[in-house]
Amino acid sequence: MGAGCRPHADAPLVNPRDGVENTRMATDPATFLARFAAAEIGAEPLSFQLLFFDPPALTEAGLLAALAPHLPGVTVELLAVAGSPEAASVVSADGPPASALGLIAWPGRVVKLVTFDAPMPYGPVEACVGPALIPPPMKVDAAQHRAHALLYIAGNGPEPLEGYTALCAVAGALARFGGIVTLNEEARTAVPAFDLIPDEGEDALQTYRTLPTPYLFGGFVRMDAGHAGNWVRTFACHRLGLPNLAMKMTEPDHGRMAFQMFAGILGYLRQVGEAFTAGDLLDLGDGTKFTLRVPAETEWFLDSPGPLFVLEPEA
Repeated sequence: MGAGCRPHADAPLVNPRDGVENTRMATDPATFLARFAAAEIGAEPLSFQLLFFDPPALTEAGLLAALAPHLPGVTVELLAVAGSPEAASVVSADGPPASALGLIAWPGRVVKLVTFDAPMPYGPVEACVGPALIPPPMKVDAAQHRAHALLYIAGNGPEPLEGYTALCAVAGALARFGGIVTLNEEARTAVPAFDLIPDEGEDALQTYRTLPTPYLFGGFVRMDAGHAGNWVRTFACHRLGLPNLAMKMTEPDHGRMAFQMFAGILGYLRQVGEAFTAGDLLDLGDGTKFTLRVPAETEWFLDSPGPLFVLEPEA
């Protein structure tokens, strides 16, 4: 495993046997499955995915211990699929078989959890991990992962930012069980799993709310567009009611500068609630100015389900 990719000392792995029997069957299967099925996720739910070194030994008590200090009123229910034949009725037959189902709830929030004692399909992993701004050894660990989990916001859902905040909270708890990276497949991005583990006494939900948009909610991707050159762009910012942004790179080492610039622009839009239109002039100070335009027909690689603006530098 890649050196330096385990959680830091302030975020120890959970021992599932600390004061609790290691069982996933504390919930009556029929009652749990009825609630799990009733917690509908809709056609396009907000979702995160986690990759693990090994199949995580999850327990209700272990997850509760990680979540309760930051989420008053949280409840955790887990059910092993292998111990409940009825679970097959609520698990898709596509892909590897699920190993456990979970419901994590607190006032106004319900997160559905599905774990798999098998790797996640290569395609979405590479699409998220390949361009991610994470250490190369962590990318190797991610490629060699042996288990994964899916998280979904259930019900009608809260406002999107609050939905992402809820997913971050559960992902941070799961990270203590040997998580490598947390993915947002729709946004084509990945971050170190332990980055979402809150410090003791931290206002975790507020920290998650103020994460830079391109960090996890709207992915930041560097792209080689062939004859069109090298580009950077965001994905899935429309989920937060924001436009995606794109820019052609003139220097290969300007990726982090572009990330910070995109984060600042999107953060400003989140804060003030303004909207861009094509032709707007952005003055970022220090003589840095950009004009916004929509993608040209030939820029197919900038396709976006919502608005996308290309930043053209002013001469």
